[in-house]
Amino acid sequence: MNVSDLRALKDNLVIETDLCIVGSGPAGLSIAKEFVGTNVKVVILESGGKSEEPETQALYEIENIGAPRQLNQDVIRSRILGGSSHIWTGRVAPFDELDFKERSWVPYSGWSISRRSLDPYLVRGGENLGIGPHCYDERLWERFRVNRPASLNTSKVQPVFWQFSKHVTNHHEPMRFGQDFMPEGAPNIQLILHANVTHLNTNQAGTKLESVEVSTLEGKKACVKARAIVLACGGVENARLMLASNRIVPHGVGNQNDLVGRFLMDHPGCVLGSFDPDSAQEVRNRFGHYWLDDAKGRHVYLHGIALSHKLQEKEQLLNCAAYLETVTSEDDAWNTLKDLKTRLKEGKISLKSYQTALNVLTRSPEIGHGLYRRYMKHRPTINKAEKVELFCHVEQRPDPDSRVMLSDKVDRLGMPISKLNWKISEQERQSVRRLAHLICDEFDRLGLPKPTLSAWLDQKEGWESNFSDRAHPTGTTRMSDDPTQGVVDSNCQVHGVEGLFIAGSSVFPTAGYANPTLMIVGMSLRLADWLKFNYLPRAQRAIKLEQSVV
Repeated sequence: MNVSDLRALKDNLVIETDLCIVGSGPAGLSIAKEFVGTNVKVVILESGGKSEEPETQALYEIENIGAPRQLNQDVIRSRILGGSSHIWTGRVAPFDELDFKERSWVPYSGWSISRRSLDPYLVRGGENLGIGPHCYDERLWERFRVNRPASLNTSKVQPVFWQFSKHVTNHHEPMRFGQDFMPEGAPNIQLILHANVTHLNTNQAGTKLESVEVSTLEGKKACVKARAIVLACGGVENARLMLASNRIVPHGVGNQNDLVGRFLMDHPGCVLGSFDPDSAQEVRNRFGHYWLDDAKGRHVYLHGIALSHKLQEKEQLLNCAAYLETVTSEDDAWNTLKDLKTRLKEGKISLKSYQTALNVLTRSPEIGHGLYRRYMKHRPTINKAEKVELFCHVEQRPDPDSRVMLSDKVDRLGMPISKLNWKISEQERQSVRRLAHLICDEFDRLGLPKPTLSAWLDQKEGWESNFSDRAHPTGTTRMSDDPTQGVVDSNCQVHGVEGLFIAGSSVFPTAGYANPTLMIVGMSLRLADWLKFNYLPRAQRAIKLEQSVV
């Protein structure tokens, strides 16, 4: 992959290519990687550089007029090579089949593609993310090499699992998409840093995308012309860029039906309750982390509990799942041991080192139990906890009035910043409240300690502030084969705008409860295949030539 910096190129440069990808995060780079070794020329435009820059991050400023947002956009999203994968925790899971179905109790629900049709792409996406087998149900118990615990009452709740991404070389970190994600020797791929797209240029009728305007913060300009252009900027920025591209089409590119920016969703997170740390050992043992070892190494899973699909339909609830969040105590024995190991490795032997060693020796039973779990039970250690909470993610009821709009305020590039009117409905509260009470009932049946539930769950007013956004903006360029119901079709091409495609969670019609990165990467690979085999004939010719040589 060739890397250049727009600041070092000549002003008003015109670049012609086959495929232009706006954004170098998991979606953008996953698509680009699929064209390595083809005859297709690919240009990737990245707003940031190879490290964080406050001036560039400031372009993420938003104006919020909706539900309180706990997380600032310039903190939870990253304008940098690799995008927001630089700050994510690596947790992934696929959406449920239920999430793809049209549900009478969830307005605007239903995808124009099936969940099952995505399985091959989710398997390929898992390879990009460094995760284990494409399995997220109770078949995992045998693979974990642990005794299967007592079954849940699956008519009411069901077990769920998440995996954690890991980097190719550093398994203690999730995959950080960036330059090392792309294979060496890809002369057809060009990455341009500090290239901020400021306008999408269509023909006069607004029916064909012809080029994108690009600028540095210092004002150096460029224009990129491409046969196909993919926006992979995230759930807020994809919509913002389309709405702000209004010089030729006053209402914004692809917004002929006033749908761009609408149906803004997230995964509202909330604390359902808490446990006494001293008596939560059995709960943490069952609903904690598990290991799966295979030829590709060790994979980490987290076990949780969700509303059953039957109960959701019966009681008209939204999809939601809960898991344990633990704050480790400062005097945890394993943390103390890690600190001692680091000090010895760095040669920093001091009085504190001896004190640390003494502390470890006095905590030998905890160390012994941890070793037993690791090497005999094939489970991670259970650290000493300061706080143990039952945390929940819930899908959102799609709402056209929950939306991204343009503010009157502009950023340093002269573009209007995003105005967010994020809405949370009563259906979300009712769903998580029902899950909380069912978990208490189920733990009582299983003989597990029950959480003390949060008081706000029963409040009729003022409960919204107990939900927090999870940096998963979704739905603002939703998919539907009906142009009056969605912005993109089932191939992620913008309705009525030839050559413009969208990747990322902004195309999801519903949000499920699962962290979205696996779905984002899988859907991006699906789009890459469609472009490769249906839209860019140069790629197809190159593939056929390669196959004939083989």
